[in-house]
Amino acid sequence: MISMMKAIRKLGDKDSRRLISPIVLSVFDSLLNSCMYGVMLFVLLDLAQGQFQTENLKGYVLVLVTVFLLRCIVQAISFTQAQCLGPDISYRLRITLGNHIRSLNLGYFNKNSIGKLSGTLLTDVNDFETIVTHCLCDFIKVISFTALSMIAAVLINWKFGLAIALLVLIAFPFLRLSGKVSERNYEKLRNANHNVVSRIVEYISGIKTFHLYTLIGSRFRRLDDALQNLRRESIRTEISILPAALSFSSITAMIVPVALILGTWFLTAQHMNAASFLLFVLLAISISSMMTVLSSLYPQVRSISRAADNILSVLGEKPLPYEAEKPDFKNYEISFHDVSFGYTKESSVLHNLSFTARPGTTTALIGPSGSGKTTIISLIARFWDVTEGSITICYEDIRKIMPDTLAHQMAIVFQDVYLLQDTVINNIKIGNPSATKEEIVAAAKAAHCHDFIMEMENGYDTMIGEGGSTLSGGEKQRISIARALLRNAPIVLLDETTSSLDADNEKEIQHAFDHLMKGKTVLVIAHRLKTIINADNILVLDKGHIRESGTHDELMHRNGWYAHMIEEQRKAEQWSVQN
Repeated sequence: MISMMKAIRKLGDKDSRRLISPIVLSVFDSLLNSCMYGVMLFVLLDLAQGQFQTENLKGYVLVLVTVFLLRCIVQAISFTQAQCLGPDISYRLRITLGNHIRSLNLGYFNKNSIGKLSGTLLTDVNDFETIVTHCLCDFIKVISFTALSMIAAVLINWKFGLAIALLVLIAFPFLRLSGKVSERNYEKLRNANHNVVSRIVEYISGIKTFHLYTLIGSRFRRLDDALQNLRRESIRTEISILPAALSFSSITAMIVPVALILGTWFLTAQHMNAASFLLFVLLAISISSMMTVLSSLYPQVRSISRAADNILSVLGEKPLPYEAEKPDFKNYEISFHDVSFGYTKESSVLHNLSFTARPGTTTALIGPSGSGKTTIISLIARFWDVTEGSITICYEDIRKIMPDTLAHQMAIVFQDVYLLQDTVINNIKIGNPSATKEEIVAAAKAAHCHDFIMEMENGYDTMIGEGGSTLSGGEKQRISIARALLRNAPIVLLDETTSSLDADNEKEIQHAFDHLMKGKTVLVIAHRLKTIINADNILVLDKGHIRESGTHDELMHRNGWYAHMIEEQRKAEQWSVQN
């Protein structure tokens, strides 16, 4: 109970105060429920003593009806308040989690699977909401009504009441034990669940490949192993709590038989009248049923602490630090100052890189796979922080700039394009949510995707499959370019933007970039050198080092790394034509 309230206070924040009213109403509802048993006691006493009169019946009925109506009102108010509070808390939690996750560096996502993160955002938050909405008030009612019933039993006949209380006290340790045993197995079961989610996402994402290689159903070993492991952990968890759970249910099942036996003995020994005997049996039945309800509520109550711990573990991850500066950018010059970086402590991807991308110029990054081109783009966007050195924009260290402020200065086209399961127009509009339809169409035309969009069934209102599954690679790439153009940011980062396009479209889109990105600071990476020949500055990268830099003519004149790449490219193109 205490751990549950602590968890609610931690995550409910200001909303947790709204729980006071439904909790108080739940206790009041238990009192009203106890009043009904009090009325029954007076009726039974009158009947046992032969003093029951018809005129008394009206009073009893009036009291019962009044209590019943009050309970209906109290339950309705309590239920409504709890139902409204639960979704509010889950909404705020998911927004908080989403904003926090967005502020983490990408290393966090390498260490934590999709299944684990989705489990926190969906399952753990849902569990938290369910407990607040449904379980909390029920749990309060069960505890308070059971306590009131036991107090009433002790007051009426202390021997009988203590006997029932003793059974309840004996049963409680087994309930706690089942919770502790479940707790010990929880982490393994949770990890197994997360692993299954990750494998299912992997299976669905790669279904074409798996179908091609007939890795369907149990033949996809990774998914089958994950499902088998989840099955084993589920069975192990259920079996482990079985002894304690059976002990608790067996002891609580003895409450009514013990009440009947003791009641009969007290009645025979004239230590109790018939009315008290009947009332005690009713109380025993109520307490026994409350214990049954408690056995189903208790695991959920304990789970709120686990859900809270999982949510707090994500919120406890340190975001990328910044000094809350909003610099007045006078230009958008990007400079690397002796930058070194490694995705792990053991290996380094970039080594003491220093270069400057001048405002209004295009800087091309070229080199073999693994040379560090994409890493440079990721560091500028601050998906990661540099290990050594610094990156500045307008002489301001990007680590001092607010992440949102930095993000608004950039438009990025990734190599792997991801589109939302939404309309074409909404996918493009991500670049600028306030853009008009005319601006969106203009960006689409500049990115050379307007024509194929208009050929779709509903044009710009056509729904796109999840991840862009209903579009070709080139179509997805061009919609991503339109999104970047619409953003109209002063810094543009392009990751192999034209690698999926044919020669004619590539040429036209390059002209569109030259026109629409004039005056922007542009960094572009590509394996196809002809798309970057007109760049103002070319950086030739190899194994995290800048081997050469300069314009196309300057680098060709040096007859070094760049000239060698150009020669190899020409040979490859000649071989392709000949074959």
